[in-house]
Amino acid sequence: MMTEPLFDSGLFRRVCGQFPTGVTAVTAVAADGRLAALTVNSFTSVSLEPAKVLFCLANSSSSYAALTAAERIAIHILSRDQEDIARRFATSGLTGAQRLGGVGWTPGPGGVPLLKETPAILVGRRDEIITSGDHAIILVAVDHVHLKPTEVPALSFYQGRFTTPVVATAE
Repeated sequence: MMTEPLFDSGLFRRVCGQFPTGVTAVTAVAADGRLAALTVNSFTSVSLEPAKVLFCLANSSSSYAALTAAERIAIHILSRDQEDIARRFATSGLTGAQRLGGVGWTPGPGGVPLLKETPAILVGRRDEIITSGDHAIILVAVDHVHLKPTEVPALSFYQGRFTTPVVATAE
């Protein structure tokens, strides 16, 4: 039995916006060659053994069909210097190929686009897809990782804006 919430969706969104999240760029290639590229901030690790991560995707996303059909998916953890990529990949009305146009990338395992200059990348096979509400939870079984040490902090999202976390320095 469904009950009506005691708040509106705008308030729910503002409350959730009080929690800062990281910003990732997700890329994939479907079996028919369609590319997907989008910005995601609902990302987390799930398991170390076996290595698994997840991200959430709106059912209404233009990338939904390509991502749910893709065998291989890459999640790129963006740096503060990559806000332009986050904004481009969040632009509605563009195809995955259009979002990737002008962005430096190379084909990775299974042809999945790997963004250049990204400090951290996780690549794997699409695992389970769990539908919940108006989103799908997509689990990825990670089989490749790339780490490029950098002094540039990660890009974050907080209260509806891109931001950078404060990083403590050793004295």
